Order: sequence, then structure tokens, then C-alpha cells
Amino acid sequence: MPVYKDKERGTWFAKISAKDPVTGKYKQILKRGFSTKREASLWESEQNVSSVSQTSITFREMDEKYIEYKNARKQSTKDQERSRVNKYVTFADVPMSKISKTVLMEWYTSLIQMDMSTSLKNYCIGMVRGVFRFAHEFYDLPNDAAFLKKLKKDKKKDEMLTWTPEEFNQFIQCVHLAHYRNIYTFMFWTGCRRGEALALRKQDYHNGTIRIHHQIKYEKDGFIPLKTDSSERTITLSGPLKASVDAIAAQIDEDDYLFGFEHPIPITNLQRYFTRGIKESGVKKIRIHDLRHSFATNMIHAGVNIVALSKYLGHSTIQQTLETYVHALEKTDNEMVRIIENLQKA
Repeated sequence: MPVYKDKERGTWFAKISAKDPVTGKYKQILKRGFSTKREASLWESEQNVSSVSQTSITFREMDEKYIEYKNARKQSTKDQERSRVNKYVTFADVPMSKISKTVLMEWYTSLIQMDMSTSLKNYCIGMVRGVFRFAHEFYDLPNDAAFLKKLKKDKKKDEMLTWTPEEFNQFIQCVHLAHYRNIYTFMFWTGCRRGEALALRKQDYHNGTIRIHHQIKYEKDGFIPLKTDSSERTITLSGPLKASVDAIAAQIDEDDYLFGFEHPIPITNLQRYFTRGIKESGVKKIRIHDLRHSFATNMIHAGVNIVALSKYLGHSTIQQTLETYVHALEKTDNEMVRIIENLQKA
């Protein structure tokens, strides 16, 4: 399109029509304030070359496309990403074509200074990189976020906290309600995730084995899919745990929950009595999810085969188990060296 003279201002301006690569709609872009016709013409030619990268779609809107593309199994996973975009991505409502490397670097610098875990910071960084990579691969937009690097974890700060069997026994003696005592014990001795344990019903239990095939967070939302396909599994209970679950199953109907009867235990109550038990018993403070980590760590220290443990936990790969519990494996390595030394002396 030609350039024009602004007679009132004594300057030149140019207009171009460009197709939005994401929405497919045409829009007009106008630029004023050029001193000469030549400058306006030069700008116009540059815009015609680079118009493929110009889009009015915002980061938030692109993230919605990215979320649907990833096709996460759980609605809660999608909601979590939306929540973190709202809370931590300051340019969420800025068009993708206007989010420069400078904007990204300023955001990255401020994110590093925030008082939150390294894992959460890396989640946000990975999310932004993922959206830009998706926009580049499918809409030919520039991948300006490729330079963002994930942060190294502070090993001391992010060290995994676990309980030994002795610490758990000290804790469980201070949990006085049977429902909660039963579910904490089940989670500690199976490594079952919280949502998986809450969703278990009598019909999922058969002669010492438990079928884990869905989970629950809030009763009003009903059952939701497991974290991954490999999370669906059937595990065999130890003798003492089988006896405990047998006693529970004998008192409830087929559709009842193993831990809660007609209704699952509310997660707020699960946390409340867990915190209360820790305070009363005096054991070190851990999260409910750390019961799962405690089980895995204790099994590795006891010499359990890593392949069998990975399947029992419902991990997607053995590599995931190795990476998650590398701290425990390092201790096992030290024990192995001591055994080698003892054999050499003998």
C-alpha cells in the first residue's frame, strides 16, 4: 500500500494490511510520524516482509491453544496452568508479537527474585518456553523465549524430607481417629498418592490386592483420571496391611470408600489431622505427599529391586524413579562400598 503525507503535521505515514497468522483475519497497521516519504516507504516494505509474525492474539489466548494441544488427562492440570498464568505471567494479556526478549528477560529476572520454590519457578519458565515453542512450530511466530534457562536447584533447600518407620510409628500413635490412622498407614506402606488412596472403594480390593484406577480430590468433582496411564496398577499388600484392610472391608458395603465409608475423607480434614499428629508426636514436619517418598526411600535402603519399586509406585519409566530418588540411591552406593570393603578384608 502507498505512503501518505499528513498535511496537518507535515509528516508522512504508512498503512499496510496484514493477515494474522493465528486468527487468519486481516488487519490494518498504521504508523505515523515519518520525517520523509523514503522513511515511510522503508517501514512499509519491512512490515510486508515481517507481517507473518504479527498477531493480535495474546499470550493467554495462545496458552489456551497450547493447553488443548497438550490434551492433559486431568482438568485440574489445565486449571493449574491457567492459575499460574494469572498469578505469575505479567505479560499474559500482551499480544505475542509485542512480547520482546527484553520483556521476557525482565520477567525472568523478577521471577528469580520471588520468594517461592525453585520447582515452581522452573514450572513457570517451562510453561512460557512451551507456549512460545508451540507458537513457533504451528504459527511461525518467533521463538523469543528459547533463551530462558531453568534454574539449578539448591540441593540443601530442596532436599526431600522423609520418615523412617520409627518416625512414622511415633506419629501414628498420636492420630486418634481410626479413618485417618488407617489411610496414613496405607499411604506410608504402599507409596500410594493421596488422591489415589481417597478414591479407593471396597470393590477395588480383592484378597490382598488393590486396584488403583482413578483418583479423587473433591467429592463434588467425582473421580478424575490418574496422573499417567502407567499410574493404573494393581498392588499386593503386605500381611499386616492386608489384615487391616480386611477388617475395614468387613464393615462396609461394596460401593463404600475404604477410608471414609459412604463419602471419601475431605482433603482439608486429611491435612488437618496430619498436621495435628505431627505437632503432638514431635516428629519432623513433612508433607502428606512425602509419605509416598518415605515409602520409596525406605524400600531402596532395604535393597528392593528398582524395577519392581517403579511399577509398584506407578511411575511411567524406571528413569523417573531413578531421578526422583537419586538421594536414596547415593546412600545405597555408600552402603555397597562398605560391603565391598568388608568382603575385601575377609
